[in-house]
Amino acid sequence: MSLSSGGWTNPQTPAPSSSLPGYGASQSGCNTVLMSVRVSVCHSGIRPLCLPGAGDESLRLQLSMDPGKAGEFRLMLRDANGTTGRSVSIAEFDLRAVRYEVKSPRCHELSLAIPPHDRITFNFRCEREAQEWATVVMSSLREAHRVADGSSQGDGQLALEPLEPNPTSTSLPSTEEMCVELSRAIEAGDTQAASVCAASLARKQMPLRIQPSEKNYEDAEINLAVVVEDASSSCCVTVKVFPHTTVAALKQQVFVEYGFHPRVQRWVIGQCLCTELRSLASYGVRQHGDTAFLYLLSAQQAHLSRQQCQQDQESTLLSTAASFTPMAIPPAPSASPSNGPASQLWRGYSTLPTRLGHNSAGSVAANAERLGIGEIRDLIHLEMPQLNEALVSNKDNNQMGWPCPSCTFINKPTRPGCEICSTDRPESYTVPGSYRPDPMELRRIQQEKEAVRQYQQEKGRREELRAAAEPTNPLLANLDQDY
Repeated sequence: MSLSSGGWTNPQTPAPSSSLPGYGASQSGCNTVLMSVRVSVCHSGIRPLCLPGAGDESLRLQLSMDPGKAGEFRLMLRDANGTTGRSVSIAEFDLRAVRYEVKSPRCHELSLAIPPHDRITFNFRCEREAQEWATVVMSSLREAHRVADGSSQGDGQLALEPLEPNPTSTSLPSTEEMCVELSRAIEAGDTQAASVCAASLARKQMPLRIQPSEKNYEDAEINLAVVVEDASSSCCVTVKVFPHTTVAALKQQVFVEYGFHPRVQRWVIGQCLCTELRSLASYGVRQHGDTAFLYLLSAQQAHLSRQQCQQDQESTLLSTAASFTPMAIPPAPSASPSNGPASQLWRGYSTLPTRLGHNSAGSVAANAERLGIGEIRDLIHLEMPQLNEALVSNKDNNQMGWPCPSCTFINKPTRPGCEICSTDRPESYTVPGSYRPDPMELRRIQQEKEAVRQYQQEKGRREELRAAAEPTNPLLANLDQDY
């Protein structure tokens, strides 16, 4: 006789081929053993539990599951007698019909949820085995009860097939809890618990995004040097990023700050063509000055229409406005966007694509209505005049410079020749009086002045030598021919 789910049944004699020590499959089809440990048992029921002659050293506690049945877990107590080589099932429980409690680091207790409410105490050989076993059993127990609760609402029928994905399912909280348990198990190196959680999520066919935690990366913002190239020109810009930033997030950031649609961006870091789901740190970006290459495709190559690009830009504006909703409305309608606290409110929009400055409030409102977010639409109605002014101002700053007549590259106002093809700056161009050079320009200007000074100094020295030596040595008169 053996105890099965609270009732006594006549066990079948196991076949010799399957009677391996510490391994067995239940008659219910649970053929995947999750874990098996040696235990000693104290049975507090009214019936004797162990078979005659079964010693404590030969008892094994085994947890199995049926991959084809959701929530089907079986807890078995087996006698693995080393002298005979036979493994005999002493007791078998449906995990949904038991209660399991950790009494001490090495002592656990199992009780039946239905009569006769027998209690069985398991003593483990060491605390480590007891802890690993408790983690696996508790995770399996929660999964078994979750499936049982879900099936009881469906006319009491047990689902025999893997669960179909259902975005509106009420089991989403339990799924998130299972994801947290999986994360903890992996972090702790508990392979048994991790396999149980992974199997449960796989049966749900739940779409997941698995990434290393941000605490594995440096939390400081770094300056990423980005070399931007297209079919005709190139330039270098600096983008502030975090090492844990994904390539997809970087594409969106560049779209917001510079107006390059994500579909035309191709990133290369460390001689690798980047994929969107990987982080920058995985490509070696960890400190200031690390370099990335951004290659821009044409809209035709990226199959991007002007209408689609315009819609995506407007959606970006709306999402950015939504993130600034708590602080978007300035104190007074007449406040200038360039002075005072109001300028801080709109600083987040200063790097949006300048094309957005040409949109009317009506087109943005129409797009907002299409997206179904009336609150954002009202906000854009109120703030569009100031937003357009800020964007137009930003456009003037971005376009300040002289276009090269040869390659059309926009050079900085103070540069005497084109940075790309070295064509001279047009004589008709004058540096705007309001322009303020950036630190790199100031350093270049200083280096140019120093080079001119050294040239003039060397030329003057040679002229003095020529004048002093000309009466005695006419050959020195040609010293300055190289100048």
